[in-house]
Amino acid sequence: MRIKFITGIFTIVTLTFLPSTSLAEESFHVHYRVENLNQDAHNLAGTLYLNVYNTSGEDVVDLVARISEPNQVIYDQHQIILGTVLDGEQVEVLDQFIVPLESTQSVPTDEPVIWHIEYTCGLGDRHSVDVVGQKVP
Repeated sequence: MRIKFITGIFTIVTLTFLPSTSLAEESFHVHYRVENLNQDAHNLAGTLYLNVYNTSGEDVVDLVARISEPNQVIYDQHQIILGTVLDGEQVEVLDQFIVPLESTQSVPTDEPVIWHIEYTCGLGDRHSVDVVGQKVP
């Protein structure tokens, strides 16, 4: 049996990818309300007013918001496009919705609403944060 020793330098590189989603109340403030609710035998319709204030410290582009699970504010999981929001500025959008009435049957009414915010920063990197929204009258 022959044993051969090889000398050299071995480098081990470990890459750790941290989740890009965090709870970041300080980056964005989200205010919302639902108005003009109308219900017929099959559908629920209304208007969602969504206001997002950018306090992230930088301008953001391609800003979108969504709620990961249906709840008392929005009954489906589509994204609401908010666009470009400069640092210290805010944007308000109106989102008209029509959803099947059966999708509203098991909706909780008193849990906090977590908004998932995705955006592109000035360096071109895509980020996401989760923000507890504040319902306004």
